[in-house]
Amino acid sequence: MNSTLVKGLSALTLSILMASVVASSAPAFAINGHGVSYGPQFGAGPWLTYKDGLKINGATFDISQGKTTTIKTQKLYVNDQSDITLKIYHHANAQNIQHVGIFMNLHGKDVQAYQANTEIEWNKNSGVSKQDPNGLFKSVTATVNYDGPLMYITFHLVPSKTMDASNIVVRVWDNNLSTGEVVVRNAISIGYMPATFSSMAQ
Repeated sequence: MNSTLVKGLSALTLSILMASVVASSAPAFAINGHGVSYGPQFGAGPWLTYKDGLKINGATFDISQGKTTTIKTQKLYVNDQSDITLKIYHHANAQNIQHVGIFMNLHGKDVQAYQANTEIEWNKNSGVSKQDPNGLFKSVTATVNYDGPLMYITFHLVPSKTMDASNIVVRVWDNNLSTGEVVVRNAISIGYMPATFSSMAQ
């Protein structure tokens, strides 16, 4: 085998090895969706880490640790407004975030968003919508604020029916269809407000 061919094969092998090393050291969400946009996330880093990615009626929860987390079930009440806030990071600009969805009425161990029959969603172009065939919610609205690479979105929910403890899936898409998603186990339930609370609220 002549020396030119040997040198060419050696260079090709070296290029492949270098590409493998670079790929293996890249963040897992580096190519998540279409193109090479880094996906939105809820505090996992590497550029910015935080532990307050989820708030439910003022109670703060860390959803940055992996794709699944478990929290103490937060109770929502029929005919009483509850607020669910997500703090979302986007490496380029939070204005690039196009959709935010919360999937719920999910039970069991293998939690998948497509299994949900109830979803609330914010769309940058069309606002808030819901898929709610069981009529769990009387109304759903949202408030959105931006702070550089951070987006804060608060869903304001008024339940109309009870619901057993449910897992939720929070999912966000950007303008390149890159996504971030976290499963939160046992996140919420809906019940009737205790009589003592109701009388105090009057």
